[in-house]
Amino acid sequence: MFKVKKTVTFTFLAVFALLLATPVRSLAARIEGQISNGTTHRPLAGQKVELISPRGGMAVAGGATTDASGHFVIGGGKIDSSGFYLLQATYEGVDYNAPVKFDPSGNAAVSITAYEATNKEPALRISSARVIVRAEGTQAHVQELFALQNPLQKAYRNPKGTFFFHVPAGVGNPTVAAVGLMNMPLPQNPEKGKSPGDFYITYALKPGMNVMMVAYDADYTSQQLSLDDSVPYPVEAAQLFVIPPSLAVKSTLFTAAGQDPETGAKVFEAGKLKAGAPFAAQVTGQAAAATQESNAGQAEAGADQQQEGTQVKVVPDSITSVGVPFLLCFLLVLLWALGIRVAKEWPRWKARQQGSPVQKQFRAKMETLVNSIADIDELFASGKIAEKQYWKERLELKAKAVAILKAGPSSKSKPHAAPGSHR
Repeated sequence: MFKVKKTVTFTFLAVFALLLATPVRSLAARIEGQISNGTTHRPLAGQKVELISPRGGMAVAGGATTDASGHFVIGGGKIDSSGFYLLQATYEGVDYNAPVKFDPSGNAAVSITAYEATNKEPALRISSARVIVRAEGTQAHVQELFALQNPLQKAYRNPKGTFFFHVPAGVGNPTVAAVGLMNMPLPQNPEKGKSPGDFYITYALKPGMNVMMVAYDADYTSQQLSLDDSVPYPVEAAQLFVIPPSLAVKSTLFTAAGQDPETGAKVFEAGKLKAGAPFAAQVTGQAAAATQESNAGQAEAGADQQQEGTQVKVVPDSITSVGVPFLLCFLLVLLWALGIRVAKEWPRWKARQQGSPVQKQFRAKMETLVNSIADIDELFASGKIAEKQYWKERLELKAKAVAILKAGPSSKSKPHAAPGSHR
């Protein structure tokens, strides 16, 4: 099962892209490894592999090409054996990544398995689905997680869509992410389908488990929500979490399964759903008090809840057998956008904030925060920090970064601001 841990060429590191370029020490580091074809179980000869430095602004720090046995070696004085790197191989249009972990002598061994690609849709199925409904103020925040299984030993890629889903037609465009290496959310661009509420993404589905996350906000001014979300795949098991637990749930599909003792969520379960069967349920009742007034601030609201002491909780089911914390499930869909926001804003802010003492102070604060995020990523990648502590501290740091961006000096009031330098 899965462990949560560019819809452009390297979207996978949209969250890492907010890290600043910093000088690295010239140490004699050496990386070697093997790249194999998981479809044919043979080595991949002549395959290009690149060494990516997240701390260096996703710069390529080195590279190599595999020999006839699929073996490669990357070395050089520019590789810092105390730094954090990712190895990437792109095979038949699909990116495959692996973290690089150096031993005390400065050497690292990394293996990557790539797969042949097909545009023929396999018999996809959902082994586990989770729908989380949180009624807050005048809105109902809905997050959905799907453990999507690709049974082929091939990667499924198709520009016409690989993962399809349906949400209520009146909620607008949902936000979508896939879970990638080290549990990082990979933002996706949902495309509209043939009917209202139908959407799809073109994320390449690798063999085995692919975790998809969908989130949207629905109007809850009438204190009721009608769920009719669905996926065109059979679902082996589904869960519905409702917050606050005082809400009433009426459904011919879901049956009550008690209340989660740590999160307080009311839990419902269903099993063996046919392809296309809706997650039908009526949710009614008084919503919790709104914690944020801004309609665009849902990601920050989730971060605030984390900072206020909400505890990470592992929910027991087939998904959590691979370690998906409940709070992570709930916040990840909200907070991946926070990382993208910083990543998009930072280069623009960096270019603007030159000159005055206030601007220099702002830049120094941001550099400190993004470097702190880089440091905690390195600690987690090397196994020196527990997963729960990692996510707690990382989310807090990202929330602080967004707060500084919002409160920082603006160039809009400057008469010399270049045209088009702000929206």
